[in-house]
Amino acid sequence: MQRPVMIVPIRSFTGMTRLGGRLDPEERAALASTLAERVLGAGAEAGLDPRVVTSDERVAEWAQDRSIAVVEDPGIGLDAAADAGVSAVEGSPWLVVHADLPLVDARALTTVASFLTTGTVIVPSIDGGTTVIGGTGRFAFSYGPGSFHRHLARRPDATVRIDPALMIDVDTIAHLDALTALGTMPSLTP
Repeated sequence: MQRPVMIVPIRSFTGMTRLGGRLDPEERAALASTLAERVLGAGAEAGLDPRVVTSDERVAEWAQDRSIAVVEDPGIGLDAAADAGVSAVEGSPWLVVHADLPLVDARALTTVASFLTTGTVIVPSIDGGTTVIGGTGRFAFSYGPGSFHRHLARRPDATVRIDPALMIDVDTIAHLDALTALGTMPSLTP
């Protein structure tokens, strides 16, 4: 099997607005870039070939500074961004991995990538979303609340991988507080 491509959509580092009640814009940007760095580092350690999907100049420069190829985000949502990433690597096995996974590690990504030889793999988030989808060829993405069930309905033969290192993302203040209490959030200071 070819080396799988890891597609990481990153709209910008100024997002994570749902954390605005706890973190100021600079702290959210620091968190977003730190988490993205962690995800891409784990992917590199797992032997995946990374791509960042973005239309944000700062994110594109950040990726290029790390010798990571950039795919242009069409700017019409996460579904379109994931689709653009998959289209750019046509013919290669791929994993779309969210950039906000604080517990991600190479072991988890290597294990998920191993399922690409048998078809599609889907990792649900703890709140019913989808943090990782992998496959070959095209996929009809449908992110948003409850996306795991929509994705599974589109590929009922998919392998479902339950792995806490990939299921936990940072979408809400409750997620942030829980991860901070457990001591698993990265430091926001250099």
